[in-house]
Amino acid sequence: MNIDRVRVKGLFDDFDHDLAFGTDERIMLVIGPNGFGKTTTLKLIDMLFNQPINRLASMPFRKVDVSFDDGARLIAKRATANRHRGGDQLPLTLTCHRGGVTETFDLPGGLVDQNGPGFPMSAVEEFIPILDRVGFRKWHNIETGSILDLDDVLIHFGDELPHGFRSGALPSPDWLEDLRHSIAVRLINTERLTRVSRQRGHGRTVNTERTVSYCSQQLAHHIKDSSAKYGALSQLRDRTFPARLVDADRRQSNGSVETLRKDFDAIDQKLSQLEDVGLLAEEQLDLEIPDLDLVDESQRSVLAVYAADAKEKLAVFDELYGKVSTFKRIVNSRFCHKQVAVSKKGLRVAKDDGTNLDLEQLSSGEQHELVMLYELLFRASSNSLILIDEPEISLHVAWQERWLEDLEEAAKLSGFRAIVATHSPEIIGDRWHLAVELHGRNEG
Repeated sequence: MNIDRVRVKGLFDDFDHDLAFGTDERIMLVIGPNGFGKTTTLKLIDMLFNQPINRLASMPFRKVDVSFDDGARLIAKRATANRHRGGDQLPLTLTCHRGGVTETFDLPGGLVDQNGPGFPMSAVEEFIPILDRVGFRKWHNIETGSILDLDDVLIHFGDELPHGFRSGALPSPDWLEDLRHSIAVRLINTERLTRVSRQRGHGRTVNTERTVSYCSQQLAHHIKDSSAKYGALSQLRDRTFPARLVDADRRQSNGSVETLRKDFDAIDQKLSQLEDVGLLAEEQLDLEIPDLDLVDESQRSVLAVYAADAKEKLAVFDELYGKVSTFKRIVNSRFCHKQVAVSKKGLRVAKDDGTNLDLEQLSSGEQHELVMLYELLFRASSNSLILIDEPEISLHVAWQERWLEDLEEAAKLSGFRAIVATHSPEIIGDRWHLAVELHGRNEG
């Protein structure tokens, strides 16, 4: 299930936008002047699929209409000022048309009581030390520099606040949750170099970390998980090897010398590839093959079962290998005078003379490159929609010119679609058929 088209009407009461993917295209480039709502449109899509539905009620739009490739539609429509039921204004109505069935849900109020959340606003800073209050229901995130309203605070830090701050949130209807589970939408916003990490418990500590370090840690987890699956499968195949060998012999499924030679050449090549990208340690790569021209039929039977086992076990790494090798190739073709390596410990960067560099010592452009590639290759799932806001931030013009081809390769490998909001003509290059230009009310 994929999103084919997003139509937004009455954005800021001034703009109507129509974003549609081209036929057989995975990427859409959204362009337009500042203030026309590129970022806000991405946020609207993200809110509709990922955030509490109350959040939509505070956004400046009249209607969002999302069309899917299976014919389904999801519509969020702001009610007019004079619509009431039981005396309560209905600021938002959600409607889903899917499989011949129409579902509707009315959102009857804002995220919090207008008279206050039942807890002093000044207490927010006590629970979230990185927030500094700068106005009525406004806070400055001292780590990222962004300004957050109360809704933002509830979305990002709600787990660390007293229940009184969250009591106004409404659950989503079951049909909306089902729709959300059928498609993954992920927003990569402009504040991507720093992330907040929270430790729960009595201390309620709130910390920030560089996203590039977090990506390294998560990549290490991916490698360790695949290695654990490899080890578990190895143990299973070892335990059942005698029985399968007897069964293979009974079925007379002995491999020919030529077939065995091709199998072991493929195994040896894959082992080398996995070593090159850092997915297997050297101690896992010892493979001594006898002269196949000298083995007899019974020995070929044993080797055939061994080769089948080896191919099955190494196949555990296939998906991860494709992503890691692509990641390394792209990054190392961009970075100057340094190389990125991957291992069970995550990412390592070294200068040409072999000196190791801390990941956080990389330039902002280098960190942006690492973080975006990690997001696209390791966090984007098949048939998901990735929303990317201003990928050109901190990137050299030469990197911008090659960024779209990197995105297309990642999209093909991971199977996602992407909507990219950009100001960069270098990113677009000669791919204007992918561009959707936003217009004012009297334009276009």
